[in-house]
Amino acid sequence: MAIYSGYSGKILTIDLSTGNFSTLPTEHYADRFIGGRGIAAKIYWDEVKPDTRAFDTDNNLIFITGPLAGYTSLAGSRLQICGKSPATTPEYFCYANLGGSFGAELKFSGWDGCVVRGKSDKPVYLFIQDDKAELRDASSIWGKNSVETREILKADIGKSVKVLSTGI
Repeated sequence: MAIYSGYSGKILTIDLSTGNFSTLPTEHYADRFIGGRGIAAKIYWDEVKPDTRAFDTDNNLIFITGPLAGYTSLAGSRLQICGKSPATTPEYFCYANLGGSFGAELKFSGWDGCVVRGKSDKPVYLFIQDDKAELRDASSIWGKNSVETREILKADIGKSVKVLSTGI
């Protein structure tokens, strides 16, 4: 196995329809594609058919870091979120780049990224601790805004937990 500096070595994949987890080796991408956005674009290209719509269960939503995530310097904790956007006409592959601590914490937990596909029958959230990942019931936070969600999860799990959520 080749070593690619700055990477943890694996990308978590989650199928919400089945609840199954698997792993993609980062080394399959890091030698040819630069940073998280490049790796996400390649995964997306390989796995999502061009006619897939933004809210189709075959679409992927990819959360991914680059080799500098966790490096204590300027822009050392960036996270890319990639997928087909419903906000564009026509719908096409887009990405968002954000800071904060989530990108670094994802890397520190042993993952370079997460690829999410499918649709769950019930509200769930992804809990990652160290090298382990699990889907947990999110009924208690369903419909809450992002600040309420963060506060509820911190009260339930612990104040040091890092939360990435959507909402108003």
